[in-house]
Amino acid sequence: MPLTDENRGTNADGSRSEDYCVYCYQGGKFTQDFTMNQMVEFCLQFLDQINAHTGQKLTPLQAKEQMLQYFPHLKRWKEADERTLTEKATALLAQCEHITIASIDANGYPRPVQMAKIETKSFNEVWMATSANAMKVTDFKQNPKAGLCYDHYGNGVALRGTVEVTTDNSTRQAMWQEWFIHHFPGGPSDPDYVLLHFTGTEATFWINGEFVHSSI
Repeated sequence: MPLTDENRGTNADGSRSEDYCVYCYQGGKFTQDFTMNQMVEFCLQFLDQINAHTGQKLTPLQAKEQMLQYFPHLKRWKEADERTLTEKATALLAQCEHITIASIDANGYPRPVQMAKIETKSFNEVWMATSANAMKVTDFKQNPKAGLCYDHYGNGVALRGTVEVTTDNSTRQAMWQEWFIHHFPGGPSDPDYVLLHFTGTEATFWINGEFVHSSI
């Protein structure tokens, strides 16, 4: 995208950036904490506008191939990301509002469901809130083994581990969020309000083109 006076980003002092557009850079900071591959996936959603602006008729695959060839030469991506894989995964989890967690039912089948995360630690610990009568609570009480995955614009992490069903009052109070009241009208002491605490012990990472299996 050609930079113009209308679409330039801003530096920390309010001056116009010579390198970045307003969509990527404001107040001296990048607007998205993306890896290069995530930025490619993010830009693909604007392919119709890109084609209309350039007069091209690129398919999503063609556009992706072009960006993967061109992006490494841009200033933002020329310098290698020195963060460890687990640091990148921690940042990725922070970007996600929801995760998918799978329990094992009484017949030995996985039962995946999407849930809102309410608290995290590093890249492999996640807390969720649910009803004491939920099927997944029954599953986890019988078998604590679990799978959990999260992704954001093409990067993803899949974990294997265990889930603890928590009913401790002090923990429920500490984890309570205002919007829970719509589900648990009795507040933090509502007997129907329980927490699921997932801890991952094995991980599969797919981040910025890097694919790694690892024990934690």
